[in-house]
Amino acid sequence: MTGLSQALTARCVPGGGLAVDRVDRSVPTPAGHDLLVRVRAISVNPVDVKRVRASERGIIPGFDAVGEVVATGPAACAHHVGDRVFYAGTLQRDGAAQDTHLVDERLCARAPTGWEDTDAAALPLTMITAWEALIDKLDCAPSHEETILVVGGAGGVGSAVIQLARALLPAVDIIATASRSDSAAWARRQGAHHVVDHTEPLAPQVRALSPGGVTKIVSTASGGRIEEFADVLSPFGHVVGVDRGPIDVTPLKPLSATWHWIYMFTKAVPDWSGPGTPHAMILERVAELAANGKLRSPVHSVVPELTVDSLRDALLTIEGGHGVGKTVIRLE
Repeated sequence: MTGLSQALTARCVPGGGLAVDRVDRSVPTPAGHDLLVRVRAISVNPVDVKRVRASERGIIPGFDAVGEVVATGPAACAHHVGDRVFYAGTLQRDGAAQDTHLVDERLCARAPTGWEDTDAAALPLTMITAWEALIDKLDCAPSHEETILVVGGAGGVGSAVIQLARALLPAVDIIATASRSDSAAWARRQGAHHVVDHTEPLAPQVRALSPGGVTKIVSTASGGRIEEFADVLSPFGHVVGVDRGPIDVTPLKPLSATWHWIYMFTKAVPDWSGPGTPHAMILERVAELAANGKLRSPVHSVVPELTVDSLRDALLTIEGGHGVGKTVIRLE
């Protein structure tokens, strides 16, 4: 495939603003296990904002995508031209805010059958994160009766954790936190059994629902909350932190609790052979759950066209930190 492909780059500018530019690039040639994907829809995530804020030269964001394979590298064998795939990709390459995008097939899976492109594009990054938190780190199992606290239950990751827990862990009781009536309602729609207000002290609310405390916590907003976590966590409990540090976890020591960091891109390596589940395998399972009606779309808003303005607005909305669910942008 030859010709030009359009891409959008975003960068930080003096004064704290964000600049988005449209650029023409040659359509890349797939090598090795690469797939050349004609992108149909993307979603944006906090990692996009963090990378843009760290760049004055500009990066191509978009680490959630769904699209059609239009060419393959010579070693590609799992996917073929015409396949519809979804993926989060890797920070070692550009994001998917472009007409055509190269991704290693070992980071992809076929998109969920029966799902619209815009719905499927909202799944990869947050569902991979949720899987790594619940399955790889917390070692949750269907038969384990326990209570999990999801801090930030209305965001992209929180929504994914709640949904995946409901789909895979029928014995788990899920308490989510939110701060507004609309975000609380969203968390309940994702499947949370209970919702508490994280702008108020957590301990009285959580202990009223689970007098013995919670066994596990998945948190997307841990800063300044560790003492609260210690007040609601049972001895030898576990906490997964999805957000950034630095975080002082000393208050958890009297509980002999365990803190786990999660960074989805740690395993965004095509030939990953270390601990945990490879991304393609996670996405295959997610696609199966979605196709079988076990997951629902976490999309809160769909932007009908990828433009300079729509991408900038989506990044600024995420940076504001008060959104619910996922924002998806359609390319075609």
